[in-house]
Formats: sequence, C-alpha cells, structure tokens
Amino acid sequence: MDKLKHFIEANREAFENETPPEGHLERFERKLAVRRQRRTVLYGFSAIAVAATIALLLLFRATDGTDIPEPSFACETQEEMEELRLYYNMRIHDLLVQMKALYKDKQAPGAKGLMRESERVLADCHQFERTVLPTLPCSNDALFAMTQHYDNSLESLAFMLRQMEQITKNGEENNH
Repeated sequence: MDKLKHFIEANREAFENETPPEGHLERFERKLAVRRQRRTVLYGFSAIAVAATIALLLLFRATDGTDIPEPSFACETQEEMEELRLYYNMRIHDLLVQMKALYKDKQAPGAKGLMRESERVLADCHQFERTVLPTLPCSNDALFAMTQHYDNSLESLAFMLRQMEQITKNGEENNH
C-alpha cells in the first residue's frame, strides 16, 4: 500500500490531468438505465410471487380444518404483520406436510417422536398467535419479534424433517 501511495505522489501530475475517454459518461448512464430496468422487472416478479403465495395460503387455509385463529391488529403495521404471519404459517404447513408424508409412508422407528415434537412446535406457534401476538406494539420491534419466533420454529421443524429423512434413509438401507 505504501508503494502505491508513493507512486501516486511521485506522479501526481499524470493523475490530476487524466480525463475519462470521450463518451464514457454516456456509456455509463446507459448501463445504469439497463440495471434500473432489470431491477424494476425483478421487483415486479417478486410482487407477483408474493401475491401468488398469499393466494395459495388462503386456498390451503380454506381447505384445512386446523386453522390458526386470526389475531386482531389495530395499528399502522397491521397489513405487514398479517402478511408475515401468513407467510410463516405457509412455510410451517409445508414442512409439516412433508413430515406427515414421510411418517405415513415409512413408519420408521423414532419418527413418531419427531412427529410429536413437530406438533408441539405447531402448538407453540398457535399459542404465540393467541397470546403474544395481540399484545405486541405497532412497531418494527413487533415485526422483529415475530420473525425471531417464526424463524426459530421453522429451523426446529426443518431440523426434525432432516432427522426424519435420515431415519427413513437408514431404515431403507438396513432393509436391503
């Protein structure tokens, strides 16, 4: 680094009088415009994906008998909190469906205990939504608390799913 600094100081005139090549600024501005267009398209696709996810969740909730009670929000972040809750409930539901399918198909030893624990995690989520969620303040702190709770629940369920997959894989290897 010292060599570079010394080189620049020794040749200061060459660096001070240097100008970018002709047309450089125009080319740079064109590249920025293309990046902005790509970002706009990406945001548009993201919005469509979020809307589709919410629609699918509402469809699943309409057909599933184990609905989680709707908490009542009365604040400016109501919509964001509700979308976050729906998003995490959908992800939890997906993991539970995968676990139930593995459990029903393979009936591996140890899988029953993992299913009981997954039901406990789901019960904790239900309790969080009934008791804690309605008491959270209308702020980013509430969104952070929700994210922390649901992330921990998802991480636990994903770990249990991996364990169940490992158990069933080992059971299949032992049978062959």
